[in-house]
Amino acid sequence: MIPCTVDDADIELAHRLVTAASTAALPHVADAVAHRQKRDGSPVSDADLAAEAAMLDLLREARPNDGVLSEEAGVVATGRRRWLLDPIDGTVQFVSGGEEWGTHVALEVDGRIVLGIISRPLREQRWWAAAGHGAFHDIDADPTARSARLRTSATTALDGARVGLYRSSDSHVPEVMAQCGATTATQGSHILDLVEGRIDAVVSERCGFAWDHAPAVILAIESGGDFTDPAGGVRPDLQGGIYSNGRLHGALRDALAVASIELGRTE
Repeated sequence: MIPCTVDDADIELAHRLVTAASTAALPHVADAVAHRQKRDGSPVSDADLAAEAAMLDLLREARPNDGVLSEEAGVVATGRRRWLLDPIDGTVQFVSGGEEWGTHVALEVDGRIVLGIISRPLREQRWWAAAGHGAFHDIDADPTARSARLRTSATTALDGARVGLYRSSDSHVPEVMAQCGATTATQGSHILDLVEGRIDAVVSERCGFAWDHAPAVILAIESGGDFTDPAGGVRPDLQGGIYSNGRLHGALRDALAVASIELGRTE
């Protein structure tokens, strides 16, 4: 368990950030969403920028001395306490009229992720966790109610396990998992499925940035699971990693290592 370095004020602020992003983004849903391609080929919309501006304004007012890293603005400020923001995660879904988009917020203290939230505004729901507090699923109307505690599955072996896969290109992971008797899914919100116990592990192979992985790391750990980055630590910025229910973590790591699967950077 990560030592508790987050308090109720941090939790409240994180939820306010999510609410600010949703409030800024939702008016754009009914419109033909204006967007353009970024250098990496991913889209950015007017809603992304509006949501990010609302979050940054709130942080400047509430935590002027904290560091901030945000998807569109980049490094806004530095500090031993740093907020990682993805104003709209799933912009492709957003601009195409889908529901699988939301906001990612995480707080990092001395290099360790201690707080994270993933939201789904069109469902009016959010999943959040804080070090020493646990992991929960709540509704937007009462975001800190702690009404549904999140717990990972009890699966103990890869044979018969369900594994979600995030990947940026062709992957050998499904083949490796099949050899172990596991099934692999490539569609869906895998992290949310993991922390609600519907799947047993998630492999992220060479994809995702710090703001993508950060809330997932603390959600997995506080719901009883585990996370390992490509270098063997818990950094969210190495573009990959293994999430699991904790019980089959070692077996999953071993299977991928034997197959020489490189999940991301190892620096």
